[in-house]
Amino acid sequence: MSVGYDHIDLEECKKRNIAVSNTPHVSTDSVAEFTVLLMLAVGRRLFDSAAAIKKGEWVYSWSPLWLCGQGLKNATVGIVGMGRIGQAVLKRLLPFEVEKVLYYDVFHPIKPAEELGAIYTPFEDLLKQSDYVVAMCNLSDETRGIFNKKAFELMKKSAVFVNTSRGGVVNQDDLYDALKNGEIRGAGLDVMVPEPLPKDHKLTTLPNIALLPHVASAEISVRVLMSEMAAGNILKALAGEPLISPVY
Repeated sequence: MSVGYDHIDLEECKKRNIAVSNTPHVSTDSVAEFTVLLMLAVGRRLFDSAAAIKKGEWVYSWSPLWLCGQGLKNATVGIVGMGRIGQAVLKRLLPFEVEKVLYYDVFHPIKPAEELGAIYTPFEDLLKQSDYVVAMCNLSDETRGIFNKKAFELMKKSAVFVNTSRGGVVNQDDLYDALKNGEIRGAGLDVMVPEPLPKDHKLTTLPNIALLPHVASAEISVRVLMSEMAAGNILKALAGEPLISPVY
């Protein structure tokens, strides 16, 4: 009952003649909405601000630069992976009056994205130019650990990194170092390795990262659709009929 299936040994399932299905498409809008939410939350320092009163840090009625962040208006956003969800994120960014949206994808050009104004940009150039870098790519041999020390060094020191795709596309040790050393300004992760992430993981010690427990698709209506699709696939498999959404 998920979109991803990298946790399933497909080769072993094929050997044992076990049908494998997933629940694609139904969570696209939910994840895209959550991605923009996380971009704004990290960029505008929502989590820091929410914690300030509890920590007793709100001691002056007003201070010009206290808890100042960066919004989306006039920002350059780089999306790595312009599939269904990447395109849904793009559509939701445009009303915020971003300056431009760059994208990198191994498959290009992607006409629907470019018709909306997205500009194909080589990966390294995208990292250098973007105020927000958003990971929207599938996990594969090519993308595993693509966000590593070199990638973070190329980003602006003021950049925000957001990942709602797959934890494996990020080298978390390198991300930790980049955040701790101020190589990038902040990060928001809804996916990570391992999951669940231990509460004493070193990423949890950083003040400039927001960690969410893989909840981008956590809307009741979406969960209902996912469960119905999963149940439908089970019934089809038991009846010896083609699956609704086969993985292979």
